[in-house]
Amino acid sequence: MKHNLFPIPWNIMQKWNIHKQKAYQLKKLQEFMHILSYSPYYKSLCSAYNIKPKHIRSLEDIQKIPFTTKQDIVTSIEHPEKASSFVLDPSQSLSKISKLQLLFSSHLKEQLLFEFKPVHVHFTAGRSAMSIPIFSTQQDILHVHEAAKRIMNYVKIPHTARLVNLFPSTPHLAFWHTVFATQSLGVFALHTGGGKVMGTERIIENIEKMQAEAITGIPSYVYHLISLAAEQHRDFSHIQYIILSSEGITQDYISKLKHMLTFAKCQNVAIYSLYAFAEGKVMWSQCHEESGYHLYPDMEYIEIVDKEGRRVPDGQSGEIVYTGFGFRGTAFLRYKTGDIGRLETAPCPCCGAKTPRLDPAVIRSSEIMPMKLTKVKGSFVDFNAVSALLSSLSFIEEWQIILQKKEKFGLDEIVIHAAVAKNHTFAKNEIIRVVQATFAVTPVVIFKKKEEIVCDLNLEGLKGKRIMDTRT
Repeated sequence: MKHNLFPIPWNIMQKWNIHKQKAYQLKKLQEFMHILSYSPYYKSLCSAYNIKPKHIRSLEDIQKIPFTTKQDIVTSIEHPEKASSFVLDPSQSLSKISKLQLLFSSHLKEQLLFEFKPVHVHFTAGRSAMSIPIFSTQQDILHVHEAAKRIMNYVKIPHTARLVNLFPSTPHLAFWHTVFATQSLGVFALHTGGGKVMGTERIIENIEKMQAEAITGIPSYVYHLISLAAEQHRDFSHIQYIILSSEGITQDYISKLKHMLTFAKCQNVAIYSLYAFAEGKVMWSQCHEESGYHLYPDMEYIEIVDKEGRRVPDGQSGEIVYTGFGFRGTAFLRYKTGDIGRLETAPCPCCGAKTPRLDPAVIRSSEIMPMKLTKVKGSFVDFNAVSALLSSLSFIEEWQIILQKKEKFGLDEIVIHAAVAKNHTFAKNEIIRVVQATFAVTPVVIFKKKEEIVCDLNLEGLKGKRIMDTRT
């Protein structure tokens, strides 16, 4: 019989104080440490640093364990085994007696298969050199189902709702999380596969005919689809919930999207953002458009560290470090995500939950890029912030950033392709002014037709190519 993976009901855990949560996390961490010998990577790591489960007596003791980075798991021709070394495989540690027991016990065999046999794989988005496979077992899928229930509770989508999934049908976490969530909760869903599979026009028709109450998708593609529906004066009046993931959004984006929805006869809609990274296997949701992402203390432990790897106090920004509890398949301990965020531990001002949250303004460090803009010195430009700024300008309908080399002096150049709804002279001067004032960078602004930029962005693919780095 399969043991109860979540013995503490979520509505009860949300009321626990932070000390009780941390005590429970310590128990989960100690249990996790005992099975890390099933991972070739962590077995070798713990052996090299002489780290044993008995050494973890408090959550602070986790700092004795070195970080895991993307470089540790990205495979190469020289090291094709890297990703698989993070997959838990108990068969290598079974004694002769255990193997004999396994031979004669169908129940034990069934339990091991349920807990450790990979049955699903999705991949990281490929911001690093190569996409990384993340394997999940049946036990992991139950974690996804549980996370889905919690998300539905936060966004308040009823079981009777009709949902249209706009995420691309690839081995990508957001698509499959939506599939598993709707199936486990009994929500009727059309999984379109995105514009590349079904086609944007057919998706718009289906949303209208189905009178769908909810849609999920990547922000840039959802914006594109809604803009087309608005131009065609489609009837999207039944839409009450929009759930977005895989790209950051701002309040300005939400305001523009809601304004555009009014032209598709949609007046009252709640827009939520989900945060996730493929290595974490589950997604974390807002409970309100302005709230943080609610974490699951019984599924993971989140640390925030500075550039030197030192813990920062709650409320301060730093890199998000992830440790998963209860997951099998591909497992991670102190994994540096590369994302920058803040941990909030005070009760949520929107729903009152006492479980921790990540501030909604998570920054992808991969989008903070070095630029040599003068002959004197180079600098770093945060294109997360540049993207947020361009998305906030009401007169810009679509945009794309191109990073390229100037012909002279080997300097870098930022080129903004923009489709605007107002006077071009005004728009050009305003774009240059706000970018200069905010980032001390003077961009080159080139106007294009909206259709051209939409084509260049490849919005119907996995992720829109908002920032194209052509320098190398």
